Amino acid sequence: MFELGRQLRADGGGPVWDLSLGNPSLEPPKLWSEAITELLRDEPPGKHKYMTNSGFLDVREFIAAREAERYGLDGLEKHDVTMTVGAAGAINVLLKSIVDVGDKVIVPAPFFSEYEHYCANHGASLVPVPTHRDFTLDIDAIVAAIEAERPHARILLLNSPNNPTGVIYSAAELDALAAALTKLELPRPLWVIEDTPYRDVVHSKEVEVPSMIARWPNSVLVTSHSKDLGLAGERIGYLVISPRARGRELLHRAVAFCNRTLGFVNAPALMQRVLPKVLGQPGGRVEVSVYASNCARMAEGLQALGFELPVPRAGFFLFPRLPEALREAGDVALTDRLRERRALVVPGVAFGVPGHLRLAMCVDPPVVDGALNAFRAVCA
Repeated sequence: MFELGRQLRADGGGPVWDLSLGNPSLEPPKLWSEAITELLRDEPPGKHKYMTNSGFLDVREFIAAREAERYGLDGLEKHDVTMTVGAAGAINVLLKSIVDVGDKVIVPAPFFSEYEHYCANHGASLVPVPTHRDFTLDIDAIVAAIEAERPHARILLLNSPNNPTGVIYSAAELDALAAALTKLELPRPLWVIEDTPYRDVVHSKEVEVPSMIARWPNSVLVTSHSKDLGLAGERIGYLVISPRARGRELLHRAVAFCNRTLGFVNAPALMQRVLPKVLGQPGGRVEVSVYASNCARMAEGLQALGFELPVPRAGFFLFPRLPEALREAGDVALTDRLRERRALVVPGVAFGVPGHLRLAMCVDPPVVDGALNAFRAVCA
């Protein structure tokens, strides 16, 4: 999709309304660039040398304190935190640390399409589980999938706020999920990995993003600052192991080892050092209202054309269901027709749920209007 957009822009045929990739359109906050400048100006010797594989101890201590306060985690320590090359790096490190060949990773659908490839990297396979029509968790379906895959069910992978739907799994859902998992009698511990890079891209201050790390002992939270700081290309993230996790100390050692031997070695040193200077500070994230406005305007326009989608509350993705008149032709055909109008979207089949489209609203506002006009022309 990235190459297709580049080719269309080069052909001289006019503007391209590219909603295909979640590449943040907003620049990092000014506070970030100021912190980087300060770090480079006052460099002590050795700032760019090797470090412990898990990252700088003072940075991990800072992250542990923030996460402990955020989720009320007693006993969380700096050793529970490993700095990683983005959330994608963290997930690969965890899969390498936890799964055996033939193990199964359960995931609610729709899901980020690269999860399948991450699992394949380590000899595991992804098992999609349907969600409800509004994309909330179908807990009975999750439990049934885990039971069906015993003894190889090893990980439940949750992504909230979700890519591609933008849905946040509620506290009530997570409470019910934890209660259901507790009743399972499995031969090996089930790990819950939470992929949460959009948790600080909420559309209003009233929106909360609860977590399983305070609800299920064998949980690992994964996040990155690709979205809330606009640093997708800098590849900075981390993982946090629950202080109640079984085998916690062994997992500490495993992720440090796998971080190195998978070739990441350690997270970028300069990006690690800047986080304590930015996170939680006034002006310490991108202006999320731009993404919220884009999502709201596109959602309203699509609903007027007969598309169905939840009210967007976080992130910068929409996942509308095709109107009935377009469902027989399908999402791939509609994607092709939109491309003829120079509008780029991704078909829902790429996320395990056909009959939908994924739209990335991390774009300049005029792109929203151009894409909506393309939708109106195609739907007419």
